[in-house]
Amino acid sequence: MTSYIILASLGMIISLFSMLLNFVFFFKVTNLKLTSKYRCCVLILLLLLGLGISDMGYKGDLFYDFLVVSLLYLMYRKIINSYLIINSVIAAFNIDIILDIFRSICLGILRYSFNRRILLVINLLLAIISCIIVIFIIRRYSFKLRKQLSGNNRYIILWLNCYLYLVSNIIAIVYTETNHVPPVSAFFITFLIIQTFFAIGIYYLILKEQGQLMKKKKQEELKNKQHQLEAYANYLEKSEDDLRGFRHDYKNILNSLKVSAKEGNVQEVIEKLDKYTKTNLNSKALLKYKDVNHVHVKSIKSIIISKLTEMYNLNIPYNFECRSNVYNLPNKIDEFDLVRIIGITFDNAIEESKALVAEKHQIRSANVQIMVFSDGPGEFEYEIRNKIQNKEISTTQIQRRGFTTKKNHKGLGLANIKEIENKYPDMSISYTVQDGWFDFYIVIDTEDGEKDG
Repeated sequence: MTSYIILASLGMIISLFSMLLNFVFFFKVTNLKLTSKYRCCVLILLLLLGLGISDMGYKGDLFYDFLVVSLLYLMYRKIINSYLIINSVIAAFNIDIILDIFRSICLGILRYSFNRRILLVINLLLAIISCIIVIFIIRRYSFKLRKQLSGNNRYIILWLNCYLYLVSNIIAIVYTETNHVPPVSAFFITFLIIQTFFAIGIYYLILKEQGQLMKKKKQEELKNKQHQLEAYANYLEKSEDDLRGFRHDYKNILNSLKVSAKEGNVQEVIEKLDKYTKTNLNSKALLKYKDVNHVHVKSIKSIIISKLTEMYNLNIPYNFECRSNVYNLPNKIDEFDLVRIIGITFDNAIEESKALVAEKHQIRSANVQIMVFSDGPGEFEYEIRNKIQNKEISTTQIQRRGFTTKKNHKGLGLANIKEIENKYPDMSISYTVQDGWFDFYIVIDTEDGEKDG
């Protein structure tokens, strides 16, 4: 009798530990921490409640699981993504119930071969093995699971998670109602395996399809970049041809103008110059990539060419200036962080210019001015100015995550820039709103930082 009490007590302890592991799984996958006494008390109450209804079978588990999901969702929905909360909890329950079904089926098969005491010992051993499996999953795959459960496929995973949960519970309830009849056991274990592989197979096919779509998208992006570089190369060739032609006609033009000037026909001189400019020089096309040749850092040059091309195609007036040659970026700066900053600020200027043109119905109401400068390998400056609609914009507010003046926009751009700035002590960023212009200015000076140190 004493041995039964000991085994029952051990079973209760392992059962409590198993429920605790579900919460450990949740907090590890979501990367959350128990930071308040209130949440600790809720967790303890849930554990005690789970232990209290453990004898009610899988029907009781359904009620308990629903309660856990609801409470965790209400407690943490304002802190992290709601899909990550629900996905991680249901994933923990799925692992738990699948392991529990296999344990129950093993006991059902062995119940005719061993007495009750040995079956209790086997049950404890299987429960311990189940806990070890869950611990292994938590330690090995929690980070990977977090990426999947909160990634682009979180909606699909939620449906598959819920599907697997419902199927597993239906199998568990029906299985327990059959009193573990061996033929039924074989049927249900086969069915569960098929359903599990079915869910995994669907998800794999979705990932494969998404991979192909991403590959196609990247190929299209590469084609667009290639077209932009070809356009830049054609621009350089045309500029060279135009300059060569201008040089060829230079003497004849001067001789013609000299005669007109000597005779005092100043108006005629002006008209001839104006006519020649309009006929032979497309000033807008010649200025399309002006000074870009001074930027020699490929990633920076590529993003600038891309954005200048976009503005040119949208007929947004702009001016790009880079008087010094930029061969290198400061060593301590990740160039892709700089590419992100340049891309975000260009996009903001383009969006604001489009909105301004739509409001004023005049293309000249918009204007974007860009400057890039470097005085050495340890220094880099970048400035972009654009005309704006709202002259009362707060430079403090626009850096907050979620703030935006655009409809249906997440407002993450400048907040992301703020996060990048915090990574680099040698990076300084300023925002100015003045006289209808928004000015973004960034300077990186690692040489000063080294001198100060």
